[in-house]
Amino acid sequence: MTSRDSNLPFSQFVEFVVDPRHQAGLVAALNERFERITRTYQGFIRASVQVSEDRGRVLSHVLWRSRMDCEKALENAEQGEGDLWAMIRTHRATAMTFNAYELVGETLGPR
Repeated sequence: MTSRDSNLPFSQFVEFVVDPRHQAGLVAALNERFERITRTYQGFIRASVQVSEDRGRVLSHVLWRSRMDCEKALENAEQGEGDLWAMIRTHRATAMTFNAYELVGETLGPR
């Protein structure tokens, strides 16, 4: 397996640092964005939003069928999906960390 195998599922993570007073608004905005826009892109599998115990960080995760699907979605987003930076300013995120990972293994619980 190569590190750039375009047939592997691909995860996109963004961690936001936010004042706990603004965390709920950011969570709602991310969930709405995923539901209204992100899920319509080809190759979208699922998205989730998680909140740290101290409520000072929000983690968004989008799983794509492939790296190529993720890259195409990012290109589309840059061409008018809505202003991500405006959403960040509105909900007063003070920092963001972007990460991407290829899925190379998983363990599922009993069904």
